[in-house]
Amino acid sequence: MDERLNRFKFCDSWLYPYLDKVFSRLPENLREEILNNEGFQIISNATLPDICGHCFHFDQPLKFLIYLNPELTLQPDHRLECSIAMELANYVAVKEQINDGPQRIQEIMISWGFENEINAVCFCSAVAGSKAFKYGYEWARKQNEDYLMLHFGINYDEWNRKGLVRLSKDRLEKLRAQVSMQRLLPTSVLMDEKSLPEGISVSDVLIEGIMSAVKELKLRGKALT
Repeated sequence: MDERLNRFKFCDSWLYPYLDKVFSRLPENLREEILNNEGFQIISNATLPDICGHCFHFDQPLKFLIYLNPELTLQPDHRLECSIAMELANYVAVKEQINDGPQRIQEIMISWGFENEINAVCFCSAVAGSKAFKYGYEWARKQNEDYLMLHFGINYDEWNRKGLVRLSKDRLEKLRAQVSMQRLLPTSVLMDEKSLPEGISVSDVLIEGIMSAVKELKLRGKALT
């Protein structure tokens, strides 16, 4: 890990591996610029939502400050890294004084090689509010740790890094085969599910919800109840 990341001293320790991954993918000149720019800071502190105020002291005047919500840890790794890259792209867009908003930020991220992550995040966003996602998530919360790790542990690692939309077809079919539609989603819910975008299957969304619950389980180190 680049030791210069340590100057983001008001970041939680969980964040540094993800910062390192994202910074390693930036264009070299931009990476060096940000890491050597004392007027640029990143903060993330899990205690901030629970306190009335907090005083930060920085050695140099700040011109750009990024705050990353600690709740990002509940997201899969590919989505978390995408969120960090998005804020860094916003920094570049501000410097360019281009007012194209999200479109320009997305263009910058794609130029850095984050197109697959963007697609995976779009999938997550498209299905997160659906009945199928919520059912898969709530079902997984009722299972014990051993059961979830037995059936989804190996697949979780791949999903966490890539997202479902980046899995190969044969890997995705194997994962789908492990999900019992009869057990997870009653026929009535299947018939009621009308909010999914065209081309997205209910089983894929169920898996997305289940994996999100497994992510929480791994982070908290105990069975979800």
